[in-house]
Amino acid sequence: MNNKYHDITIALAGVAQSAILVPQLANTGGCNNTLYQLSIKSIFNTSPLSTEDVYDGIKNIETGLTVLIQLLNSGQKEQVDIMRYLFGTLSITSKLLKNNDALSKIDQRLKRISGLYPDMNAQTIETHEDELSYSLAGIYSDIVSPISAKIKVMGKIEFLQNSLVQAKVRASLLGCVRSAILWYQVGGGRLQLLFKRKSICNEAQALLQEIAKII
Repeated sequence: MNNKYHDITIALAGVAQSAILVPQLANTGGCNNTLYQLSIKSIFNTSPLSTEDVYDGIKNIETGLTVLIQLLNSGQKEQVDIMRYLFGTLSITSKLLKNNDALSKIDQRLKRISGLYPDMNAQTIETHEDELSYSLAGIYSDIVSPISAKIKVMGKIEFLQNSLVQAKVRASLLGCVRSAILWYQVGGGRLQLLFKRKSICNEAQALLQEIAKII
């Protein structure tokens, strides 16, 4: 496709899809396992062949595309937190991309983790989900979070005080950052979210129609 919003929309949908996990975890202590595992897998997919390849095909970001359309078209109260996490991670990522030392450290940590799980497929992630969550949370806390103002996570105190929930929230935010890096790489910019919302929504709708044909 020559449509310049094709890759931009896919990457932004990836950010949105990871962002929805944060309020799920913070308010219920759990989240959609399939989407969470897809988010983890995307973090380790650092040498993709295409934008779609980060998510193993556009069918895996169907939820993200749907949520993205909702975010850009409505100001509903339940969408506010998701939008805040999306914008927050876009902001952190813009600073992260200017910090080569931090990027190098993230790469090193991911390679070290990957070395423990040579075949980073869906089954491996499902089997070792908790250990991977803590490892990825460590990357977020140690390297990403100090770069900018911390993203305030809103939720129920009993869940926010749970160490595994905390780890999964940070791992989900790292998933947002991974997709945000991709978004900037394919030409994404903050002004598009102000002035090109319709173009992004139209492309998201077209991608959902494409997914419907695949299914």
